[in-house]
Amino acid sequence: MKKINLEMSQDQYEKLVETVFLGTWMVNSTQLELDESFEDVRNLVLSKYNEAGLEGKITYQEPFDVHDLAVEYENELLDNYVEEYDEFSFWDKLVEKLAEKELIKEFGPLPDSLTEKMIAKSVQYEEKIGKELEERGLTNLNLNA
Repeated sequence: MKKINLEMSQDQYEKLVETVFLGTWMVNSTQLELDESFEDVRNLVLSKYNEAGLEGKITYQEPFDVHDLAVEYENELLDNYVEEYDEFSFWDKLVEKLAEKELIKEFGPLPDSLTEKMIAKSVQYEEKIGKELEERGLTNLNLNA
């Protein structure tokens, strides 16, 4: 197997650590079992923490041969990136699903590939619903059981 070497600054390494942590978190956060291929890469990247002077941000658990982010650093990344992403994706997905519901009301069951007319209508619904949710939040949302 061919080996790849990267040369980077300490700041670049720290961004790589954050990127690998966030990517691995995204992949594994919804899984019952960890994707070991992602975990292996994460562990490899984190293993260089001494060279980058990140002893306070990354720890090594010798009994398990695993490198982890310090709890405070991990929480900081989750607060800074994941919370904002979750909030944005929630509203984005909600608008998308509500627009899809309106499309189904108008056109019936949707085909795998939407027609140009359906796409245009979907965009109209998304804009209308997005504006309504932005102005009023969930106060006008009704659920019919």
